Amino acid sequence: MSQSFWFKSSELKVIPGEDEETNPLRFGKSVANWIAESLDQNGFETSVYPEDWGWRIDCLNSPCPIWIGCGNMDEDDGNGDLKEPDINNLTWQCFVEADKPFFKNLLKKIDASKEVAQVSKALADLLENTSHITLVQEP
Repeated sequence: MSQSFWFKSSELKVIPGEDEETNPLRFGKSVANWIAESLDQNGFETSVYPEDWGWRIDCLNSPCPIWIGCGNMDEDDGNGDLKEPDINNLTWQCFVEADKPFFKNLLKKIDASKEVAQVSKALADLLENTSHITLVQEP
């Protein structure tokens, strides 16, 4: 049920020290803050916080919790090992997910496809209509 977006930006940069809140070389705070601000201006209520893999935006006004994950894509050194990314030329990834409470979903199947589609459309519109964003194919 997840939808993902990969993009580059000439304006969204790494914030010095942000990976101290996540894990080494896990960035995306500026991306998450920018997306959350835009969603807030479009009627969503959001909250941003760090995860070990990057940054999470909760969309708080949804009946089923919907969230967006934001972070940088890993880079391969050509030998199958990860290399330190070029922080001035990152590919960002955002993905939309639904948090279905296990026991609630067990008793009554929760269909969050409408909510995921709503958040995904808002995110797609933002990315497609922002001049400093270049969408790229899935790596």
